[in-house]
Amino acid sequence: MASSGSITTNEYQGRSVTLSWSLSSQSIEKNTSTISWTLKGSGSGGGWVKSGGFKAVINGTTVYSTSTDSRIQLYKGTTVASGTITIAHNADGTKSFSLSCQAGVYTYAVNVTASGTHTLNTIPRASSVKASNVNMGSTATITISRASSSFTHTLTYKFGNASGTIASKTSSTSVSWTPSLSLASQIPSAVSGTCTITCDTYSGSTKVGSKTCTHTLTVPSSVKPTIGNLSVTRINGDVPSSWGIYVQTKSKATIKITGAAGSYGSSVKSYSINGGGYSGTADTLTTGFLNTSGTITFTATVTDSRGRVSNAKTTSISVVDYAPPYINSVVSQRALSNGSLNDDGTYIRGVVSFGYSSCGGKNTLSCSQFYKKNSDANWTSGGVSFYSDTSFTFGNGKISTESTYDIKYSLTDAFCTISAQDIVSTAAVVMDFKSGGKGVAIGKVSETDSCFEIASSWSVKKKGSVESDFVISQGTSGIWTYRKWKSGIAECWCRKTITTNVTNVWGGLYTSGRLDALDISFPFAFKSVPVVTANLTANWAGAILMVPGDCKDASTTSTGTFELARGSAIAGKSYIVNFHVIGMT
Repeated sequence: MASSGSITTNEYQGRSVTLSWSLSSQSIEKNTSTISWTLKGSGSGGGWVKSGGFKAVINGTTVYSTSTDSRIQLYKGTTVASGTITIAHNADGTKSFSLSCQAGVYTYAVNVTASGTHTLNTIPRASSVKASNVNMGSTATITISRASSSFTHTLTYKFGNASGTIASKTSSTSVSWTPSLSLASQIPSAVSGTCTITCDTYSGSTKVGSKTCTHTLTVPSSVKPTIGNLSVTRINGDVPSSWGIYVQTKSKATIKITGAAGSYGSSVKSYSINGGGYSGTADTLTTGFLNTSGTITFTATVTDSRGRVSNAKTTSISVVDYAPPYINSVVSQRALSNGSLNDDGTYIRGVVSFGYSSCGGKNTLSCSQFYKKNSDANWTSGGVSFYSDTSFTFGNGKISTESTYDIKYSLTDAFCTISAQDIVSTAAVVMDFKSGGKGVAIGKVSETDSCFEIASSWSVKKKGSVESDFVISQGTSGIWTYRKWKSGIAECWCRKTITTNVTNVWGGLYTSGRLDALDISFPFAFKSVPVVTANLTANWAGAILMVPGDCKDASTTSTGTFELARGSAIAGKSYIVNFHVIGMT
């Protein structure tokens, strides 16, 4: 590109001709350049030479011409002719033009010539454009850099398959544009995309040219999936449907997401429901047994194809506290019909300390007592209602003074029955020989052939020293095997097989939830809470036996509840639990 130039012919008789040009002006609006030109004598010789037949051609136009008969004295530096010419540029503002010159030096015939092609400075044409990145629904600024203040511009956009006009024939160099939120539907699986803006430049009604730029449109963070409703349905299980409540460790719940939808073209890809120690990744979650009482809140979210997470939807339920009935202590003694204590009494005076969960007045407790001779298999109902820590009398005068009796107290609520057992000895005597003469007892009535029995309240002195302790009673009761010592120490042991699911999420573990089936009543009541040792017998599936915070503690009458835990979830498997209990009676 240049703003001036020249061509020079060959010499004859030391004389040549030079055609020179220089740029006078350029019109951006008209896309033209005006140049000044001069045709002069040149060369190495001195003096003048008769010359004629001059001709100059610029961009295909003959700007000067004479006949060969018209001759002049041509010195070096003689101006033959001069002038101006306007040259139209190409549409893109570029232009190369041809030029040539000739003359007849010293002769009539043309004998010096020259030609060439020169390039003019480019005239700025289409305006440049740039745009700021923006969130859809917010305002972006489009800046236009134009070559002429008279130019106008039409701005259009293309985003995905969507396109439209931003401004038509605007004279402004700064245009505000708010891309519609509806453009988000063009990128259902992305949070941003590239938008192309085209700027068409006009000079009057003539289109000068076009240029483009790109910028980023982002889906605002407020555009995310939604949840229409989160509902919860009660699963009663063993809870009577008439109660109409959730009961701890007895009820379950089904939580369901409905009306979930993406936003501006996105679709729902995943679900999340959490609460009550349970979680799921489907639109419906059915919990295991609800192991905590009080208010349980379930929270749900959905994630769409853009990876956006919805606002959390919550729903809450109220769970009534429940634990199986429990017996803290039992006292069983011989008495008269009026309840007065008497070692020779044929009635039983009982006092039971117990408790249960009322479940808001829905749950009721049935209290019963039974008795049988130690040697019998079948129980007889005492038929008397009783209250906690209140004495009552039963037996109808049928409690023989010559037999030891097993006593059982049972509590039954809507879900389970628990029992505690006690023993009432024979009537108190100094010595007794069993009928038939084959058994003898000290301090009690003899009950067993070929056996020497001593009342638990008596001591034995051996070689001048009182025996510190010895077994006074042993046997089995239900699944328990037991042994009692004179000092009051008693122990019992058993084995229990349970089948359960270990599928509840708890941190990095899976648990069974509270296992009420492991709350086993002792064969008798202890005076204070005994030491309960529990462990698992090796089985095909490894697990941990533990006591979480919501389990029922051991009491004087039962083992309390436990829970199983594993590193991976598994359902419907059996586990063998061993118990050993020792305490004072």
